[in-house]
Amino acid sequence: MTLAESPLDQTQTPYADAVLRYRERGYIQFHTPGHKQGKGAPEKMREIFGLPLLGVDVAMAGGVEDVRESTHLVASAEKLAAAAWGGERCFFLVNGSTSGVHALLITLAGPGDSVIVPRNAHKSLHAALIFSGAWPVYVEPTVDPEWGIPLNVPSDRVAAAVAEHPEARALFCVSPSYNGLCADLPHLAELAHAVDMPFIVDQAWGPHLRFCDRLPVDAMTAGADAFVTSVHKLISGFTQSSVLLADAGRLNLGRLESIVKMTQSTSPLVLVYASIDTARWQMANHGQELWSRALDLAERARAEIDAIDGVRCLGHDVLEREGVYAFDPTRLTVSACGLGLSGFDLETRLRDDHGIAIEAADALNVVLNVTFGDSEDDLRRLVAALRGLAGGLGGGATGAAAQAACQALFVHLPRFTRQVMSPRDAFFAASDALPVRGCLGRASAEMVTPYPPGIPVVAPGEEVSDELIAYLEEGAAAGLHVHGPEDLTLRTLRVVR
Repeated sequence: MTLAESPLDQTQTPYADAVLRYRERGYIQFHTPGHKQGKGAPEKMREIFGLPLLGVDVAMAGGVEDVRESTHLVASAEKLAAAAWGGERCFFLVNGSTSGVHALLITLAGPGDSVIVPRNAHKSLHAALIFSGAWPVYVEPTVDPEWGIPLNVPSDRVAAAVAEHPEARALFCVSPSYNGLCADLPHLAELAHAVDMPFIVDQAWGPHLRFCDRLPVDAMTAGADAFVTSVHKLISGFTQSSVLLADAGRLNLGRLESIVKMTQSTSPLVLVYASIDTARWQMANHGQELWSRALDLAERARAEIDAIDGVRCLGHDVLEREGVYAFDPTRLTVSACGLGLSGFDLETRLRDDHGIAIEAADALNVVLNVTFGDSEDDLRRLVAALRGLAGGLGGGATGAAAQAACQALFVHLPRFTRQVMSPRDAFFAASDALPVRGCLGRASAEMVTPYPPGIPVVAPGEEVSDELIAYLEEGAAAGLHVHGPEDLTLRTLRVVR
């Protein structure tokens, strides 16, 4: 069912309205939080947040609703969101999409069950493997040799994994990627459903897709059984706000609801719930025009950036890459390697010299989000800043050589070896931190994820190979930035005893 066919009135904001009514009523509060609508807040806290915001930082039960926790307001808001994003059931999440990924995997798989997952999955999925005891069947994406970013998992590799593991409890996919690259979701849904396997999408970076027909297809339209998306990432939700959408069919929604409650705070932030309610209203009623304008701004900026000597911006030619089915043009991945600037250098220059803050930086690129909140002047300032940098810099042989070395390190990741223990068993097993050279043939007890490109080079339960050791040693010498291991210098690795 499309948004236009929904019988629900998408102009309503039941939860947000209730929050405003509570503040206007002027209750005397004998419930949490302790600052009591800002009356007891320290001066600096009042200065940061203001009394209007503190006045709606109230408890769910005893505040917005009574202590019997009727939750009818939440249920009403979630029904509207389910219709807007195209699912049978919606759950508001206050712990980000991370908690939704945890809930979905734990619902679908337990100890010893296999699940098909992309190797470039967010670390929340790897954590969920540890929590659930499930066994991963990895599908590896390629890394683009020019940009050093992970592409989407190719459909033929997914097809091979499904054919080899039809018993898997679910197929997981990440789409869009951090750089706006989208997988062939309709085809992946067909592959999974052919063996009655649930198809789950981490669509954290795609809360906007369903609301503008100029954007790539969203997960539920493409046939997913469930997905998570971060309302805070690209639309108007408060930070940490996300939603989980699911259809019955291949999922037990009752069990999913129980596990969502297990993975959520029992004291959800009312402000987050209200922001989801109003962000949904904005998208359902104005998404098409808001995102059409944002797309025009982004495309114009992309063309102007690409015309700057020594600077380039990832564009629609990425659709020629393996596994990339669609592209979200509102994500600008910009490289100034031609000027001899790493992504980190470019971020520093933009921030310190031009007052421009970006989404993320890696050794090669920066990533910027363009949304309906941006103005033409914002994009003009960005383009002008990049032109100014290009005018004052030249790449030079030294800069080019340094960038080539970085590119080689980040593009040529070690191949996956084999899973010799479940992630949970390896994570909780007795382990030792050994010099990397002494870990050959052992099972890793921790995860090492270099940024970029954000793909784990080893995860708990995987056998350590010569190729991995060589990569870690090279990375340590180059100051590789990693997440996960206890020893961030990469001199040691924790392995199962």
